Amino acid sequence: MTEIKKTRSVGLKKILTGAVNPAGGMPEALAALGKTFKGTASFNTENDQTQDFYSEEVPTAPEESVPTEAGLKQLKWNLMEWDNQALITVFGGATKQVDVIVDGKTYSVEKYVAPRDTVTIEQAVRAISRYNVVIDIPRAQITARFVWNLTQTEIAQIEITAKAMAPNGEDDGPYEIYKLGEPKPAA
Repeated sequence: MTEIKKTRSVGLKKILTGAVNPAGGMPEALAALGKTFKGTASFNTENDQTQDFYSEEVPTAPEESVPTEAGLKQLKWNLMEWDNQALITVFGGATKQVDVIVDGKTYSVEKYVAPRDTVTIEQAVRAISRYNVVIDIPRAQITARFVWNLTQTEIAQIEITAKAMAPNGEDDGPYEIYKLGEPKPAA
């Protein structure tokens, strides 16, 4: 009897993001926002919440247990580098070309300008492990924050959380996991 090899996953090869596909599924165009700081990437699923119902006759064990709310599913990672487009992707906002004066010298810079109001950011997210195991989140709400300790021994980071949301596609799950095999031959 042939034993079926089970999936194992170690490490991270890359995390990619792209525009949410309105028709569902993952978009074809995905890109990395920057390098991921070592040891910060994780995919976590929380337990679903349940309501237990007990009887007077058997008060020590539930007679019925009903799921009431699904637990959160989220992918988290920290960028250790960024450009203005990455900032716009995770925080919103815009850029503008301006001249700034620092220490009496004039510089022409493209400045990132954070949004004045709170914004909701949605992206499709794909994480690929070193073992080619893929986690797809077709529609994720993105929240981000800077972790920027201005010391000699720490690097500035952007902590990103991608919370799996209800998918647009009828056949999509909030997240999907699969292992890549060999690519199909070119036609």
